[in-house]
Amino acid sequence: MKLKNYVLLYCLTCLGLVVSVIGYDWYEGSNFDSQWHSLGLYSLVVSFVLTSLYFAYNLWQQKRQAAEIKLLNDKLVDLLKEDAYHHVILKPSDPYYQLAQSINAIQSKQKRFVKNFVRQQRGYFSLLEYLTSGVMLIDQDNLIYTANHALNEIFAKDLNQKQSPYYYVLDNFELIQLIEQAIRTKSDQAKEIKHHQDGEKLLAVQVRYIPLSKHHFLIMCLVDDVTQKRKLEQQQKDFLANLSHELKTPITSISGFSETLLAGALSDQTVSRQFVEIIHRESKELAELIEDGLSLARIEDDRALNLTSFNLYAFCNASLDSFTKLIFEKQIKVKLEVESDLEIVCDQRKLRHILNNLLQNGLRYNRPEGKLTIKANLLANEWQLIVSDTGIGIEKAEQKRIFERFYRVDQSRTKAIAGTGLGLAVVKEYVELLSGDISLVSKPNEGSTFTVTLPRFELKKTLNLSQNLGNKDSK
Repeated sequence: MKLKNYVLLYCLTCLGLVVSVIGYDWYEGSNFDSQWHSLGLYSLVVSFVLTSLYFAYNLWQQKRQAAEIKLLNDKLVDLLKEDAYHHVILKPSDPYYQLAQSINAIQSKQKRFVKNFVRQQRGYFSLLEYLTSGVMLIDQDNLIYTANHALNEIFAKDLNQKQSPYYYVLDNFELIQLIEQAIRTKSDQAKEIKHHQDGEKLLAVQVRYIPLSKHHFLIMCLVDDVTQKRKLEQQQKDFLANLSHELKTPITSISGFSETLLAGALSDQTVSRQFVEIIHRESKELAELIEDGLSLARIEDDRALNLTSFNLYAFCNASLDSFTKLIFEKQIKVKLEVESDLEIVCDQRKLRHILNNLLQNGLRYNRPEGKLTIKANLLANEWQLIVSDTGIGIEKAEQKRIFERFYRVDQSRTKAIAGTGLGLAVVKEYVELLSGDISLVSKPNEGSTFTVTLPRFELKKTLNLSQNLGNKDSK
């Protein structure tokens, strides 16, 4: 019963009591039985008292229920707060006990849900940050939801400007067009675009349309910087094209002169000997070209360092022994200015490729009776291997290109000198694998000096590093 009903009942009871008292005064001394009248009066008084008590009890009950309802309501409000996890405790006899238990159960479930959501959200954002691809999420209102660190690096600016329209933040028109096309067509888009930021970059972009509901969607932009990849692919194509061109010349010579010999030139000893010598020379150049090409191809699969300690003087002498015939033919004076007890730590096989190619160039392009000098210098944290010759030298304009694959200096001066144009490219690749640097000082008709600067590796630390890497792999 509502409070106003109790108040009305209480008022009527009071009114009945007042009427009884007044009626008693009006009819005093009449024929009515005073005993029954007194009984009625007592009944009214008792009724008044009981009604007052009942009214007071119900008033107390309603206040208590109002307090409990307020408590439950406050608890429902607290569910919206992340740090409010106190349960409502009521007695089992309380009429709101089951409601309180249901609210407590909802709170526990919400707590688990929020905990899982926060964990998944952290994992999601951590994954985004560690991705090497640039990622941006855009909502249906064209506002940026998030952008990872990789995307900031690609565009060299902060793109994680949440709640900002993407077309105000992005400064690449082609990318904006792709996003608009994905939203308009509700389909995925992919394209390689150019971006001008500290030079031209080539970006592979994928724009994914992600429907969430009938009227809600997300746009995910995946961006990869493929500048170096495309440049490498182009270098590989150029390498194959140049290699095919270079192979064609000796193969054509070998094929042509062998056909001439088979056609009857074998009977003329002078001509046949001359042709055989040409075939022999071209076959050597062909073998050398193939070997240099294979060396370049193997470099990518040979990046691991096998460091050992060895005597540099003996190492250089062993390399010079391989060129004894060429040294004798051109009467080159070789000077080895390396201390006989100098020990270094390096990858012998890679250093052998470097030194052999430098010696070969220093001898081939040297003048007859010229000089070839090999030096070694120890620095604080590095050491240098220096190879100098007194050959034809290199023009300043060409010095920047000599490490390019298949590049050869002025053909008018080197036409008669055998070479593939790959030797110095091999040298540069191996020097970089050893974390070193190579430089050139040259003057035409005076000679060239190549200086290879390499770090002074420490064998013990390197071995420990290798062991640690091996342990990680085994795990």
